[in-house]
Amino acid sequence: MIRITTIFLCVLLAAAAFGRYRAEVSVRELREDIEKIEISQVEEVRAIQMLRAEIAYLENPERLAKVANAKTDLRPSTGDQMMSAREFAAAFGGEHYAIEEQEHDPANDVIMHALAMAQVTDAQ
Repeated sequence: MIRITTIFLCVLLAAAAFGRYRAEVSVRELREDIEKIEISQVEEVRAIQMLRAEIAYLENPERLAKVANAKTDLRPSTGDQMMSAREFAAAFGGEHYAIEEQEHDPANDVIMHALAMAQVTDAQ
């Protein structure tokens, strides 16, 4: 009976030692994974900082003005180039908008449709 108990306890001790070994290996592997993830996180943060710096440079108004002056011959609009809302409606909305006494119908408002279709950007 003592031999069976001794053998059982030896097997139990071996199983416990193997379990602990597997647990230590698992913990070591997980720590290595955590270190790799932390290194990757640091690299990603650096990449984000670089991209933010590039965006700040590319969106710099002075740089954009220089590029615009070098690539285009655009100038600020003058009063002669501007249209009133009625002139715009008459020019682009068809004949029925040329009538000055027309009732205002929001569903047929050409300027509102033009503004809705225009690309609106957030100036930051």
